[in-house]
Amino acid sequence: MTASATTQPGAPTLADIRRFAFRQGPGKGHLGEQHLVDDRAATTSALPPGWARSATGVPLPLGTHELLSGTPYLEPVGPAPRDRLGHLLTTAFGLQRREPSHRYADHRSVASGRAKFPVHAFLAQGPAVRYLDVYRHALVDVTPPGGVPAVTGDGTSVLLAARYSDLPAAYGRMRYAVTEVELGVNLRSLCVAADLFGVEARLALDGGSTAEAETVVRSAGPGTWSAPLAVRLGGLGPVGPSTALPGPAGNGPDSRDSLLESDDPSVRDMAAVSARRHGLSTGPQPPARGLPEGGPAGGTDWAQVLWNRTAGRMPDQLYGFALRPAEVSADCLADLLAWADRPPPDRLLAEVAGRVRLTVALQRVGGLPTGVHRVEGRELTPGLVRPRIMAALQPGFAQQPSPNTDSGMRHAAMVWVHSVDVDALLDDFGPSALGLLQLCLGWSVHGLCLAAAAHGLVARPARSFVEYHVQPLLGLRREETPVFMTVCGTSRFTEPMLDLRT
Repeated sequence: MTASATTQPGAPTLADIRRFAFRQGPGKGHLGEQHLVDDRAATTSALPPGWARSATGVPLPLGTHELLSGTPYLEPVGPAPRDRLGHLLTTAFGLQRREPSHRYADHRSVASGRAKFPVHAFLAQGPAVRYLDVYRHALVDVTPPGGVPAVTGDGTSVLLAARYSDLPAAYGRMRYAVTEVELGVNLRSLCVAADLFGVEARLALDGGSTAEAETVVRSAGPGTWSAPLAVRLGGLGPVGPSTALPGPAGNGPDSRDSLLESDDPSVRDMAAVSARRHGLSTGPQPPARGLPEGGPAGGTDWAQVLWNRTAGRMPDQLYGFALRPAEVSADCLADLLAWADRPPPDRLLAEVAGRVRLTVALQRVGGLPTGVHRVEGRELTPGLVRPRIMAALQPGFAQQPSPNTDSGMRHAAMVWVHSVDVDALLDDFGPSALGLLQLCLGWSVHGLCLAAAAHGLVARPARSFVEYHVQPLLGLRREETPVFMTVCGTSRFTEPMLDLRT
């Protein structure tokens, strides 16, 4: 069942990847991988690649917000607008809002650790390659001196790649899990947007497509990138000729350019582990559907869902997220289960996802007993009844209540935990399994985030928690490692926000 077809010379072995998985996972607290993060330290977040700062490109259309506000939740946009591709990209990746007192960057359609958004999107249409710059609201021409390598075929491809220097260096090797999970998040966001606008998307996960996409991404300028994802979009014509973009060109040097190249050994390790996806063999590419099949009808629209999506927060100068006790309906739970039930698009990804257990701790949800429940498709199998399960989970979360920090875990309505036997997964699927696992997690987590937003809830994805603390509380087997957590509940803090939608 091994996923890798080829092995590059010098690539990490299966034993290397086991050690890496432990070091940035359960062993991070014991092996010096977990550090305090200074939010004042510079990163390259939101910095376009060096050759993607040109004065020319294709402006994205206006009116996406109006289209989405007229589209009920879980229904597609209709009729198809002009410039479907531009509206699709804005829906998948665009800016949403600015919270004036928030210490972190503007909110987009997708969740991101510390709002750093390390995943970048490129649009390839034959010989033309453009970079999606959400702040210029444009597809900016990528113009390296030697030209951009052409992508095979004359169709439309969206290339997604994560840049490690966009995240704080204090994350260490945990940047690998964060970036690969966020690739999965962005992949599902793209597929959901494609569903909304009636565009067929197909994920090309084979090594040849990955290598071709990587050549294009690297041509955009210096930086150390993850192995990219290539998503083919069908039935779309060219976006149009490039023109001079409004505003000043950003093609000059930036003070953060020096951060793009790093001699940090953890960066080399992450890139090498991510590159194991280059060895995947070619297989069928079924349509990549992001929306769930069925599910409870919502009383909101898509514009409101994307606006609501939040990981929670605290007032200015305070850390963490604040929740308050509140009842959650059975319909809300059913909606989250429907989104979690949609498998990722590739056959191999779906097989890996089938090895992942999803467990949810509940309190004050649909009249169900407070405690631990195992997810089986769209149903729950009751497990341990623990009236204080959220308070018991609290000490295992990375952020603990203190004079300048709050953690809303104790008031959460739902805590969703993905777990898997990592050793068995590597045995059965080979060295690429660790990266495939992260993509599956991101795919599932984004679905939970959108469903929670549709019901007015916070959904906080988290990779930083104490696995050994969480594992027994959820009744997991010793070999079954918790690998991701999503905390859902009702926010205790809000403030007026600036609308950045177009």
